[in-house]
Amino acid sequence: MIVYIARRLLLAISVLFAAIVLTFGLFFTGPAKDGVAYQICGTKCTNQKVHDINHSLGLDKPVVQQFGTYVKGLVAGRDITNDGQVTGHCDAPCLGWSYVQSQSVTDQVKQVMPVTFAIVFGGMLIFVPLGLLLGVVCGRNRGSPLDRFLVGASQVISSMPYYAVALILNLYLIFTWKVLPATGYTPLTQDPGTWFTGFIAIWIIFGLFNAMLYVRYVRAFMINTLSSDFVRTARSKGIPERTVVWRHALRATLAPYLTLIGVDVALQLSGSIFTEQVFNVRGIGRLGLDAISTNDLPVIAGTVLVGATFIVLGNLLIDLLYVAVDPTVKLT
Repeated sequence: MIVYIARRLLLAISVLFAAIVLTFGLFFTGPAKDGVAYQICGTKCTNQKVHDINHSLGLDKPVVQQFGTYVKGLVAGRDITNDGQVTGHCDAPCLGWSYVQSQSVTDQVKQVMPVTFAIVFGGMLIFVPLGLLLGVVCGRNRGSPLDRFLVGASQVISSMPYYAVALILNLYLIFTWKVLPATGYTPLTQDPGTWFTGFIAIWIIFGLFNAMLYVRYVRAFMINTLSSDFVRTARSKGIPERTVVWRHALRATLAPYLTLIGVDVALQLSGSIFTEQVFNVRGIGRLGLDAISTNDLPVIAGTVLVGATFIVLGNLLIDLLYVAVDPTVKLT
């Protein structure tokens, strides 16, 4: 078990390091690095002025040296200098310095991280159990009117873009019919009640949409499991059908379902921009979108790296949970 975990950790670290190298290469080398100079002195910068700013910030140093400074900042933090003078400090993990906001990218990410976490993990409390329950019911009652209705609804919803469904439900359920409370973000420590109220509509709409996406997958897993040998053996022993379905078949279905959940949740953490934009809350997605509009390259690179970290950690967690859920998985 220890060897298995060590291998997965090394794999995750190697993938994350590759993501750091690619992110640094895309945003901090080549023509893109001049974007920092234009942020400081404007679009009317002369070539000489761009050169002077790059020199004062150390952007004209060898790429290997710049990369070493960047990685050191991620591990131990670093001072931000301009013309040899320290103008700010970026604590570890330092994702860079925004010259547009005169603030470290890490601090900006920390400010919006609670919003994205609240959206995704709050929605998980709805779509994970609901998607599993509906899928199991469909698989258990294959061909029934209920099965046809749920599968049909799942196909219709999955064929529509999420942002379109969210916009329509937002318009009618919140503004027109006032079934759900208005959305908004208030820090949890400031007012827990208002914080909870501001996310109710987001969780319900986000959760219901994603739950319907999982119905067909779980249904297929359940149908395949119910036709397997160990289920037929359990039935031949006279074990009640309810026990066969919810104790034996469900456990075998959980393993592939967890894989889907782990990958999707990691992607949602790094790509929640549609939810944030539709419901007018500012998380990591909106932070990255705003940085694109202002050409704030350090913030763009920082949000990309945070998204990559979510995906790597999500896959690592699923690898470890897979063993606990499915004992037939070999520790290799």
